[in-house]
Amino acid sequence: MPEELADRALKLFPPPAREIAPGEIYQDLDLPPPEHRDPSRPYIVINMVSSLDGKAAVDGGAFRIGSEVDRTTMRNLRAKADAVMIGAATLRAEKLSLSVDETDGGSQPLGVIVTNSGDVPLERNLIQDEHQKVLVLVPEDILEARVGRLRSRADVLRAPTTSEGTINLERALRALRYEHAVELLLVEGGPSLNHALISSNLADELFLTLAPKLLGGTPGETLTVLDGPALLAGEIRLLAAYLAGNELFLRYALDGS
Repeated sequence: MPEELADRALKLFPPPAREIAPGEIYQDLDLPPPEHRDPSRPYIVINMVSSLDGKAAVDGGAFRIGSEVDRTTMRNLRAKADAVMIGAATLRAEKLSLSVDETDGGSQPLGVIVTNSGDVPLERNLIQDEHQKVLVLVPEDILEARVGRLRSRADVLRAPTTSEGTINLERALRALRYEHAVELLLVEGGPSLNHALISSNLADELFLTLAPKLLGGTPGETLTVLDGPALLAGEIRLLAAYLAGNELFLRYALDGS
């Protein structure tokens, strides 16, 4: 569907249905929700876009899947977040920004990049706002030679590791909450990071844009929203649904409460 046709949107759920401007999708959300009172970690929401056949990235990148309305909703969520997190593989796949549009007196969210290897192409692929701070999470035992070059563009936080030698996300999130005052963390993938958070019961909500496209492709060519071992069936709860053109915008609670 040509993007210019999406000149209106419908809020479908919760009822009553009503017409809104596409740019208003997610704009009025109160995040974190008032009932969230867990001081040990940020409230974590994941935002992804997917084709009808479940593909979230083509050749590693998601930019070509969603419409301009999807990118507007992404900016609306970023504007509410204290930090925006991605995995390093997402940055290696394409050039991207973790900032929000310049606003009068507005502050930029902290950009957070998770890496187990130290391979983070900040100079090549991160489009960095001059007012935005960037933090790279690395395993505590990684060699300084692997991360020293990152310090010219970002702060580096050595995080405790799991028995497998990967970053202990629960303890890293605790550091974000206590040391960097992150109350609302927006995660924008990739699929491995999404899986790690959801499988550890660390993610609170999923925002999923369902784009009217069929992409096909082999596992090596395309990625899904989650990449990892099969998860035990768990209940998720629909919180909101919007329609803009032929694109659906879905918000789910991941705890089933």
